[in-house]
Amino acid sequence: MSEDQYLIEMKGIVKRFPGVLALDHVNFQLKAGEIHMLLGENGAGKSTLIKVLSGAHQLDEGEIFIEGKKVQFNSPQDPLDLGLRFIYQEVNLVPELDIARNMFLGIEPMKRGLIDTKKLYSETEKYLMKFHIDLKPRAIVGDLSVTQQKLVEIARALVTDAKVLVLDEPTDVLEDRSRQDLFESIQDLKNHNNVGFIYISHRYQEVHDLGDRVTILRDGKNAGVYNICDITLDEMIEKMIGQSVEKQYPHLNKPQDEEVLRLENIRQGKKLNGVTLSVKRGEIVSVTGLMGAGKTELARAVCGIDPVDSGKVFIEGKEIDFSSPIKSIEGGMAYLSEDRKGLGLILPHSIMDNYGLPNSPRLSTYGLVNKKQIDKEICEYMEALKVKAPSKHTKAGQLSGGNQQKAVIAKWLGTQSKVLLFDEPTRGIDIIGRSGVYSLMNELLDQGIGILMLTSDYTEALEMGHKVVVLYHGQIKKVFERGEATEEDILRAAIGTH
Repeated sequence: MSEDQYLIEMKGIVKRFPGVLALDHVNFQLKAGEIHMLLGENGAGKSTLIKVLSGAHQLDEGEIFIEGKKVQFNSPQDPLDLGLRFIYQEVNLVPELDIARNMFLGIEPMKRGLIDTKKLYSETEKYLMKFHIDLKPRAIVGDLSVTQQKLVEIARALVTDAKVLVLDEPTDVLEDRSRQDLFESIQDLKNHNNVGFIYISHRYQEVHDLGDRVTILRDGKNAGVYNICDITLDEMIEKMIGQSVEKQYPHLNKPQDEEVLRLENIRQGKKLNGVTLSVKRGEIVSVTGLMGAGKTELARAVCGIDPVDSGKVFIEGKEIDFSSPIKSIEGGMAYLSEDRKGLGLILPHSIMDNYGLPNSPRLSTYGLVNKKQIDKEICEYMEALKVKAPSKHTKAGQLSGGNQQKAVIAKWLGTQSKVLLFDEPTRGIDIIGRSGVYSLMNELLDQGIGILMLTSDYTEALEMGHKVVVLYHGQIKKVFERGEATEEDILRAAIGTH
């Protein structure tokens, strides 16, 4: 490959879906040894462009060149054969297999025509240790959390000798140490192996910390290509949305004195060790910590998804039955899971039908559903959250990852619960969508709703929490009042040194 030749060049890429022109003559180039950031709002076309490059989508118009040679991808195997590796925004593993067999799927070490299982598991152990992933190679992937699965997928992509690594929101559910491990591996592969990276991220600090160049998409079209050193964050945002953006985090009013949620001594095996906390009306309590600290386990326990060994839940001073999800919902609590595809949405159903599932009982009279009111409410939430979709009848499975997250949030905001548990509420959502989510949360506070927000984003925890609760090995390590802590303080508590 000559010096002036691109590792990847995509020319005039067009991709159409029913009612949507997802990519409108998009151009993209990647150099060897370059980290090229790909930015845009949710629905701008980033993931679609990557799926065209991966062979998952067939392009309608345009050309793709790999190392100067024109190629045509007829299946997802074709780009893999040319040294391209992909980590999608949504986890793409075989849940029934263990970690080792997922990491080396299709490239298993062989000995005398059979899989060398001893080497398979020893090599897996080596990579798990390299990325500080505290898991056993024989652990079944379907039993892991979303965060743990993401770590396994990243490790898998780095196992093979690749010319190009495509990372779609790789750090969205990772805590700081895992992010740093990933960044060091990326820099090492870039500097010593001349690997090219295409990196999609909504974490704009990563753009400046890692990127060499950036391509910005807006509404399926090119909005510019820049050297990272030549463009500021505000300029990137303006190119993405066509206008400047307001302050991302809203002003939080002081909560009321009345307690709306109280958890007492929640215990669950080794996962939760006597968690007690309270949330007032109009208050956001941020719960954070490292992977495995118990954030998601706490939410699932108090919402009746997973059984507990002991503990009580009170809403507005009244003890509720939280032995099942339906009991928790009836008690006035709703849970917005971090796993939007598996637990948050029914993908073959429309946005409106997904909204109607938990809201139909509230909007029914004598068994008849008020479809007109459901229609009115979902349209209002789609506008407030800036959900990019042709209509409310669009199937949830056709939405981009970030817009799926917005649809989940809309569904549960409509239930008018007294307490909302947000588990990673802005994962995969762009900066404009995040502002919309935060503004809606603030409006809910003004209505007297209490919010328990579980997040691995320390900035989000600090900026959107009236107080921050840090978990460590299933118990509360530290509670910070608003304005009392920094991200470094949270990290020290999260690793048990504060």
